[in-house]
Amino acid sequence: MAKQILVGIREQDLNEVAHYLMIYLPFNEELCSYTDNWLGELYENKYPLVSKGMWSAIIDLKTHKILNWKQEFGCLYFQAKVCDSGTYFLLDKDKKVICKIADYVPNGLIPETDDCGDYIRLRINYDGTIENWPDEPDFSDFIEGVGIVEKIDTSIEEEPILDTKVEFTYSQLMAKLLRLPKHLQMEIGRALIANASEGFEEEEDEGSL
Repeated sequence: MAKQILVGIREQDLNEVAHYLMIYLPFNEELCSYTDNWLGELYENKYPLVSKGMWSAIIDLKTHKILNWKQEFGCLYFQAKVCDSGTYFLLDKDKKVICKIADYVPNGLIPETDDCGDYIRLRINYDGTIENWPDEPDFSDFIEGVGIVEKIDTSIEEEPILDTKVEFTYSQLMAKLLRLPKHLQMEIGRALIANASEGFEEEEDEGSL
């Protein structure tokens, strides 16, 4: 079921009852990015809040802060094209799950409001505060077409990060390689040269037969 809400919870209750929002989404470098708020440059260090191919955050709806943000991440702008691949949980003050959406982005609550359920765009300060979080959140996405249940299914459908066919153009591959540390670039270069040399030697041996 794409949308679930605990029995007894009504839309008008959510402003009072919902204290936290948990977000899970697959982090795809082609669809997700961090940009330095000050320099406007793509942030290419280890991506904050990403583990095993998944981006996850828990947001305090009262303070608009990402609770698992670290100050050393700095001030960043996070943008992700998510469409229907994310999962969103509303939690009460005791961090008990009361609502779930496994569907399009609830942009009535998550910026920006005019993104039609496709994008998440967050301007994050060094302390985890989201600058562009709405002052008057709209929880209607969690109510419309929802299924009433006695217990929320908290499972998350993760996209596989292995055994996935990935195709890159030469320029895309080189761009990714050049992001790596110099010593890794050199190691990969040596391996490619060695591999090419072996192939050349095999062709010569076959030609001499």
